[in-house]
Amino acid sequence: MTDMTFDDLKEAGFNVEEGFSYTGDSEKYLAALQRFYRRAEKTVSSIKDFVSDSMYEELTILVHALKSNARTIGADDLGELAEKMEMLGKDGDNDRMMSLVDELLDKFARTVETIKPYGLMEAVHPASEISAEEAEKTGAELIDAVEDFDDDRALELIDRLMHYPFRFTLINVLKNAKEDIKEFEYTEALLKIRRVVSQIED
Repeated sequence: MTDMTFDDLKEAGFNVEEGFSYTGDSEKYLAALQRFYRRAEKTVSSIKDFVSDSMYEELTILVHALKSNARTIGADDLGELAEKMEMLGKDGDNDRMMSLVDELLDKFARTVETIKPYGLMEAVHPASEISAEEAEKTGAELIDAVEDFDDDRALELIDRLMHYPFRFTLINVLKNAKEDIKEFEYTEALLKIRRVVSQIED
């Protein structure tokens, strides 16, 4: 078990307690910091591509995910700005959303620089988490089980899939899919499960 206080992050303004509330404990919080750091380059590249190609819908989806991921590590300032951009995108106010991109990239860069020492540590893999490879395998088996109307197997697999470190919004989607299965709403469950499985990365 990782036993860290993350005092440097607290001094930098990170809401570490909130991060713990989303991740569960210090080891899982550290793992979340490392995932955020590893994905940083890809995230910046995607933002710049969407901006240069005026892909407003794609940018709105990306900042929605960034909002959740930032809050998972306690980077509230970044999360709030991402949420503001998300709301502007959903309202179709693309010019105002785009006007905040430079500020977003600046806050993102400062966040990444702050967590860099944790990102460069040896990767942490909490015992309760499953790998991306196992999650993809479980997701494929889950889809097959739902398509075969095998409720018991599907519920078992959904519980296993929840051990992959999805952002909390996707965990909620899985919980809703679980309720759909219990209510025999297989089509709705499949739509949700496919959406979640498509977000497995690393």
